[in-house]
Formats: sequence, structure tokens, C-alpha cells
Amino acid sequence: MRRFLTGVFLIALLVGSLAPVAAQQPMDPAVALLSRMPPAARVGQLFIATFPGTDTTETSAIYDLIVNERIGGVLLSPENGNILNEGDTPAQVATLTSQLQHLAWDAAQIPLPIAEGKTALSPFVPLFIAVRQGERMGLPVLPISGTTPLPSPMAIGATWNPTNAEVAGQIAGAELDALGINLLLGPMLDVLDTPRPGSAADLGTSSFGGDPFWVGQMGRAYIRGVHTGSEGRVAVVPGHFPGLGAADRPLSEEVSTVQKSLEQLKQIELAPFLAATGSGEALEHPDGLLVAPIRYRGFLGNLYASTKPVTFDPQALQSLLALPEVAPWRESGGIAVADELGVRAVRRFYDPSEQRFNHLRVAQEAFLAGNDMLILSHFATGDDWESHMANVKATLAFFREKYASDPSFQARVDEAVLRILRLKLRLYGSRFTLNATQRDADVVAQQVGRSGEAVASIARAAVTLLSPPSPDLLPDPPTPEERIVIFTDDRQMIPCANCAPVPVLSPTALADTMVRLYGPQATGQVSPQRVQSFTFSELLDMLNRPPATPVPESTPVPQPVATALERADWVIFAMLDAGDRASPSGAVRRFLSERADALRGKKVVVFAFGAPYYLDTTEIAKLSAYFGIYSPMPPFVEAAVRALFAEFPFTGAPPVTVSGINYNLTQQTQPDPGQTIPVFIGGEETSGTPEPPTIYQGDNLRLRTGVIVDRNGHPVPDGTLVEFIFTYPQEGLERTVQATTRGGVAEATVTLDRTGQLQISVRAEPVPRAVRLEMDIRPGEPAVIIPITPTPSPEPPPTPSPAPSPTPEIEPTPEPAASERPPDRARGADLMQGLMIALVGAVAGYASLWKRGQSLSRAMKGGLQALIGGLVGYLLFLALVGLGQLRPFGDVGAAILTAVGTAVPLAVLLLQRERTR
Repeated sequence: MRRFLTGVFLIALLVGSLAPVAAQQPMDPAVALLSRMPPAARVGQLFIATFPGTDTTETSAIYDLIVNERIGGVLLSPENGNILNEGDTPAQVATLTSQLQHLAWDAAQIPLPIAEGKTALSPFVPLFIAVRQGERMGLPVLPISGTTPLPSPMAIGATWNPTNAEVAGQIAGAELDALGINLLLGPMLDVLDTPRPGSAADLGTSSFGGDPFWVGQMGRAYIRGVHTGSEGRVAVVPGHFPGLGAADRPLSEEVSTVQKSLEQLKQIELAPFLAATGSGEALEHPDGLLVAPIRYRGFLGNLYASTKPVTFDPQALQSLLALPEVAPWRESGGIAVADELGVRAVRRFYDPSEQRFNHLRVAQEAFLAGNDMLILSHFATGDDWESHMANVKATLAFFREKYASDPSFQARVDEAVLRILRLKLRLYGSRFTLNATQRDADVVAQQVGRSGEAVASIARAAVTLLSPPSPDLLPDPPTPEERIVIFTDDRQMIPCANCAPVPVLSPTALADTMVRLYGPQATGQVSPQRVQSFTFSELLDMLNRPPATPVPESTPVPQPVATALERADWVIFAMLDAGDRASPSGAVRRFLSERADALRGKKVVVFAFGAPYYLDTTEIAKLSAYFGIYSPMPPFVEAAVRALFAEFPFTGAPPVTVSGINYNLTQQTQPDPGQTIPVFIGGEETSGTPEPPTIYQGDNLRLRTGVIVDRNGHPVPDGTLVEFIFTYPQEGLERTVQATTRGGVAEATVTLDRTGQLQISVRAEPVPRAVRLEMDIRPGEPAVIIPITPTPSPEPPPTPSPAPSPTPEIEPTPEPAASERPPDRARGADLMQGLMIALVGAVAGYASLWKRGQSLSRAMKGGLQALIGGLVGYLLFLALVGLGQLRPFGDVGAAILTAVGTAVPLAVLLLQRERTR
């Protein structure tokens, strides 16, 4: 009994000692939450659905989806009538998001079945309330009127400054959070490496640009901005993973097939996504990736094998998610989101006839391929909401049935839901409360739309002078006496489901802004009576008629287009893009082709409020000025007008190839061949003046370049190849070490395993090779380091690119004190060599004169003069070395100058002797 009681006591003691340890290791909150959720609640978390209108009452479709079906998220859009864009839209949206979250709260009070005859309450889990970042021409980046009109991605790209991307992201994050929106489907990280003007697949201004590195830089900064601006309450899901840049048709038509291997995709399309998921800064990590239905031929190396659309292909999607730059992000909670599963491209892939839509198969294959969340939009063959809702509910029921009957499917659902719950916990903290999801509609108007000045600054930085190549070649700004005629693309958009069409760019926007900034109430540089505005449709109408005869000055206004053109001093075109010449959007190109004579003697300006690549070289040659503006939003209209009046320097540069001005982005982002690349000893730059390094034979020599810039004056993309070349001229040996840049700087390390003279040169194609450092390495002695100051090269001829942007500011890397020239001093070998040559010359001169019958004193005098001449020659050698002129010739230079110095006086004496004869 005593042993038994002792055992019980020890067990109790052990259990008591382990209790604090268990208390110190609480369960993962997401796991604890999942354990309390019935199957129906778990399945519902997988779906984000669209719905019509703003009605959230018990009879509404969205009430049914949230309360009864336990849907996990919703996608709001103006097209579906969720965002009215009339009246006080911010208050309307804030009210709607609060109501939707309240429905999720109410649903948590209703028990769900967990087993036969048993029910249980599910904990409250906030909805994902998503919006899609505007992708089509003219649509605001945030599709909500009353918010700040954000710059397009291409406008941000044209500034070449990631800080501007971060600022735009901060504004977006803060305003979305104020509205109660917690999921942004954007930004788009598609690389526009090959513009397709006129194609339906043209990405236009929705892309940051055509260079994978810079798209990645801008994307990372934008994501960081959304996270900081929302204080971590808005999740960012960029698209279209793995990239639509090479697609030749839009998703509204058909699935594109791109012939590229996975390795090729990593070089261009995938690079921005990998830069974001692989970033060392958590704030730059996207919360998810928006997976697009695009096919690849040769994806895994077999040129004849095509994948299914990646959204539905387990092998292809898992290969992408297993990449080294993605896998750790995925393991830490990154979610894969299948983009709209009801788009026409998907419907046509599964049934080319589009007669039926197998919604259950589509959803199941997308989920089993590896997507964690599925966006159900246009989820039926027709566009009626009743069919859409029926298919959504049927899909949820199908997934619930599979969860109950298929253990592997159940495990896959739980895995995905854990990722979703962890993300929602990151947004709302360790516990979910209704109060955290509610927004005050009465104050939201004071929280949004207040960042116009920040956007105006970005707009000015983006303005690009595409032609002429220099601002000095621009015409002077308009004067009050000059007549200005403005033609504006009158394309229209529908801002909401029940809204009347409105112009993307108001036909009078430029004229109104011009008069406001420079009219009689401002600087008086513009006379309102001499500014006329027309639309592209009116211009097209004129082109379809015979040319008009000139009209005298006395003709009263209003005047027809032809008359206005006849009198105009300035003709300004406000373009969005350049469509077919038979359409209004193509009127500019047709006018420049058919009526160029009408522009003789006039100043002709084109503002590209869309992408800058729609005009060709011949058309641009007929213009006085061609500006890239990149967005039709009001801050950009104002920036265009200010550019016309030369109010600020033009610092933007195209982030895409513009063939019309011979601007090739690949060439522009190569190292500028006119630059001098300095080389410094040491690693990271330190503040202050570093101590000169002491380097011996056998040490590791660490070198770094200064910042290498491209032809636009920006740091070259990371990964640019740089060669450090180490040459031992006395031995004829050479060694090359290759390195790649990071932040525009390349580094290399080499072991100094030889003695003698060492020349260090650097080459970054197309920058020519040049010696930048010399070292004299002696056994047991500190190496003598001599930096080579390059001879200034002539200015390279101007490229057809716009003026370089000064952003991002790159401080010049100060040359370390260690690289300064050491005091000149004769090496022992050089001195002995000079003395020996001088003595030999002196003895030879004495013997020559004595042999020719000269007196002893005269012969000795000649030998002494030869000795002095030799020493003078050697001193001249040292002086030239100090000036950096003869070091490459080494000992040979010393010998030549000493010999010449010895021979000259001897030759003079012999010449004098011959003359005395």
C-alpha cells in the first residue's frame, strides 16, 4: 500500500509539473477556431461569391448565401450594382460592408448540423469583402467614386520610383479599410514586355511596365503600402499569377496558350511574383496570389505537351507553388485564390459550344488543383442572377457532401480553411468581434478622397516627354493671342449597373483646366474665347466629309471643326488609345494620315492619357510634342496642362517599349555605355572616412562597384552581369570573376595569391572594359593601391528616350580613403635599374671620348654629363608615373627614359667634337 501511495503521489507530482508547460504552449488560434466549426461552416469559407445590388434583407440572395450557406466572402463591383457611384458613395459602401458583416454575425447565432440529429453553433468569422483593382482603360484604380483618384500602375512605373508605388498603396489601404473592405484583388503584376496596341489582350496602363525587375519593385512597394496604410487590415492578392503578359487574347474571350517553359516563365512573367513572395520583408509579402486560367505549351520541357489552364492543372499549379521563392511563403500561410471561375474563357474551355456549364466539375477541379479559395462570378451559362445563385448553392452543397464522404477531400478542405482563418486572424487580431468589422458611414467621407496632392505629385513625376528628345526643342507655351483647339476621345464608360454612360475623359476637361490655371482669373496666359473643344467623334465626322474651304476671320462662333482648325495656332489631341481608324478612337491616326497638310504652321500636341505606344514613327514625326500622361484621372489632366506650359521638368520615362520613338526597354535598362564604373575596396559602404586597408599577399580582396545606372539614369536591374578582370601584366596572366548587381552594385572577392603588379578592370556590357585599380604586391609588405582616374570621355549621343528621371535618388558612393593615391616613392628595383643604366652610359661615354683622342678631363666631363642625363631621365619617369601616365609601362618605361637621358648629352659632345674638326 505504501508503494502504491508513493506511485500515486509521484504521478500527481509529474502531472502538476507538466501543467505549467501546457499552459505556456496554447493551441494555435486558427486550429482552435477550426475545431469549433461545423462542416458546413468550414466548406463555406472556401468561396467568394458575387451578388446583385445592395439589398441585405432576409429575402435577398446575399442573405441566403451568408446566413444559410455560410459563404466565406463576397466580391463587390459597380457592374453588379453593389457600388452605386452616385451620391455619397463612400457612405453607401461603408453601410453595405457593415450590413454584410452583421449578417455573418447573425449567422453565428444559428446552429448548424454536425451529425445525425445533432447541431452546434459555429463561431463568428468575418467575411472577406473584396474589390478588384480597376484593370480596364478609364476605370478608376479603386472603383468607388469619392475615393482618391489613384494613379494607374503604368503611371507609377513611369516615375521609376518605388516610393511612389508605396504612397499609392498607402492611400488605397487606408481608404479601403475606412470603407470596410478587407481584400484587394490587385495590384496586377503582369509584365508588359511586348505591347500589343490594338489587340483585345493589350494590358494597357494596368501593368507597371515591361521590365520584370521593375514590375517586381513596384509591386512589392505597392503591397507594402497597402499593408501599412491599412495598418494590416487589408489583405493583398495580386494577379494574374503566373502572368498574363504573354497572353494573346483576353479572358473575356478565350484561354490563351503560351509557348514557354517554367524556366522561361521565371525569367519574365513569374519574376515579379517571385520577388514579392520571396522578399525578406514581411510587409512586402502578398497575402495570396490570384491564379489565372492560362495554358502553357512546353511548361515542363516537353514542347508538344500543353497544360490545362493553370487554375485547373494540379501538376502545373503545384510546380509553381513549390518553387523555392514561393514554397516558404506558402508554408507561412499564403493562399492561392482561383480567379473568377465563370468567365467566358473558362466556360469555352470546358464546352467550346458554350451550351452547358459544368459548374460542379469546374469548382472541384480548381480546388483540387491547389487553390484555397474560389471566386464564383458569372457562374452560369447565361447572365441571369437566378442561374448564378442556383449554381453557387449547388456547388456548396456538393462540397459539403464530398467533405462528409471523402476523407482525403475533408483533409484538403481543412488545410485550406486553416490558411484562410490564419489570414483573417492576421487582419482582425487574435479574436473576432463584430465591432472590429463595423464602419461609421457618417464619418467615412472625411476619411477618404483626401490625398489628391500626393497623387498630383506622382502625376507630375510620371509625365514623359516622348518627343522631341529634348525639352529645348519644344515650342514656347501658348500666349493669350493664340487660338487653341482641343480634340478629346469621347469614349464612354458605365460607372455602375444602373448609371447612365459618362465620358472617360470629359470633352472639356483640358480646356476647363487650362482656363482655371492660366485664364483671366489666374496668370492671364490663356484667353477663354480662343479655346475650343471638340470630340473625336466630331473629328471623325469631319474626316468623313470633303475638306472644307477656308473661312474668313469675321465668321461668328461657334465654328465647325474645319473652321476651327483653319484658324488654330495650337491643335491638341487627348488620346486614350488608338483603335480602328473607322472608330472615334482612331481619328487621330487617320487625321495625321489624311489631313496632315491642315497642320502646316501649327503647333500640334498629343497627350497620351493611356499607354504611350499607339502612334508610329511617321505619325509622331508630324507632332510638335508628344507626352505620356498614363491616366485620365483629374490630377493627370492637370499635370498634362501644366506640362504644356512648362511648369516643371519632365522626369518620367516610359516603363514599356515605345517603338514609335525607337525606345526599346531592354536596351534602356542596360548599363549606360557613357558612364564610368568606379571600383572600391571593401564591402558595404560605411559612414565617415574609413581607415586605409592594409592588404598583403594571400589576403582576400573584396571589391564593389559604385551604382551602375541604365540609359535612363536609374540603377540597373538586379541580376545585371558585371565582370571583374584581374590582370598580371608582367606575367601575361588574366582571370575573370563574374558577379551580378543588387541595388545597382556588384561585389566580388578574390584571393591575392601572386606577387607583382596587378591591374583590376571592370566591364558591364555595353560599358567598355577599363582599368580602375592597380596594386603592387610584394611578399611580406603591404600592397600599394593606386586608383586609376579615368580620362573624361565625350558625351554619348542622345538616345531617343525622354529626359531621365531623378528618382529614385541615388547618392554617389564616396570613394573610400583607402583608395586614395599613396605618396609616390621609388621602388628599390626601379632605382637600382636607373642607376645601373646611367653608370653604364657614363662609362660608355668616357670610353668613347677617350678612344677618339679626347683629353682625360674632357672624357671624364662627358661621362659625368651622361650620368647626370641618365638620372634626369629617371626623375622624369617618376614624375610621369605620379601623373598616372607611365605606370602601365612599368620597368620598361624607366629603362627607356634613363637610356635616353644618358645618350643625349653624349651625343651633343660627340657632335661638338665633329664640328671642331
